[in-house]
Amino acid sequence: MKPIKEWDTAEYVKFVPPIVGIVILLIVSLASMGDVGLIGITVFLSLIISVIPYFIFRYMRQREISAMEEQLPNFLRDLVEEVRSGMTISKSIRMCSRRDYGKLSKEVDKMYHQITWGVPLEKVLRMFIERVGESHLIRRSMDIIIEAQRSGGDIISTMESVAMDSSFVKAAERERKSNMAHHTMSLYMIYFMFIGVLLALVNVLTSMMGQMSSMGGTMEGMGAISMMQITGPCTGSPEGITGSICGFFSGPCTVFDFGEGSDCYYKSMFLYMILIQGMCSGLVAGQAGYESITEGFKHGLIMMSIGFPIFIILIKSGLI
Repeated sequence: MKPIKEWDTAEYVKFVPPIVGIVILLIVSLASMGDVGLIGITVFLSLIISVIPYFIFRYMRQREISAMEEQLPNFLRDLVEEVRSGMTISKSIRMCSRRDYGKLSKEVDKMYHQITWGVPLEKVLRMFIERVGESHLIRRSMDIIIEAQRSGGDIISTMESVAMDSSFVKAAERERKSNMAHHTMSLYMIYFMFIGVLLALVNVLTSMMGQMSSMGGTMEGMGAISMMQITGPCTGSPEGITGSICGFFSGPCTVFDFGEGSDCYYKSMFLYMILIQGMCSGLVAGQAGYESITEGFKHGLIMMSIGFPIFIILIKSGLI
């Protein structure tokens, strides 16, 4: 790994938030005196702190790369026209640097300035590939142009073919995204149905537990085991693995005031289920619609950001 003083923005975003998350977790673990619930909540928050900045950065970078790929065919076609008029590729890049290619314009400007500084064209194109290495389309297109120039073939025909292929690739991607959009919406609808089912279960189970508590005097004949099955596994003071799991569920109860006993257990469990289901559904939506884990993480955050406040607001309002 490179020394810290040589890190770029991506490396800072990748390594600094996890370090901050670990430090927070260690501080809370030492200060909580073994409170499993508080440690569990801290673990969850530390994971969010660790991964969200990097995925936001990757998402913004992916959008930038996608915008460059959209303009690549236009740049290559303009480059072909300049070369066909009798200019060299180096001079053609200089002419193209005066035109607007959106996000790609700054890269064309960099190539032009590097050429004016005397950097060989092949090295200029290689540095361009390194800067946008996330794009398979740009890397493949530039490699073909480099090889065509090195071999001394028909560079104009080669660049025309590369421009045409790039256009076809981007058109196919747009069509695939359009075709998969309804599948993504279906996953959102399934997630909302899942939330509805969980809310109904919370309402039924917490009402049942309340009735059982009010009938405490009539439940003596059922025995302790039956009572435990009705009220939930975290009733009383369980020990061992069960106690640790119940301590993990007690964290949200303390933070969001879910109550005690069975109310705490079921509400915390369903809250975790909503968050986990939201992230998993989002990852599936991103992979199906965009073949990108970054897009999946975006959809996961959207679903979690919808499901979490709905659950908390309904509980705080007394509707469940």
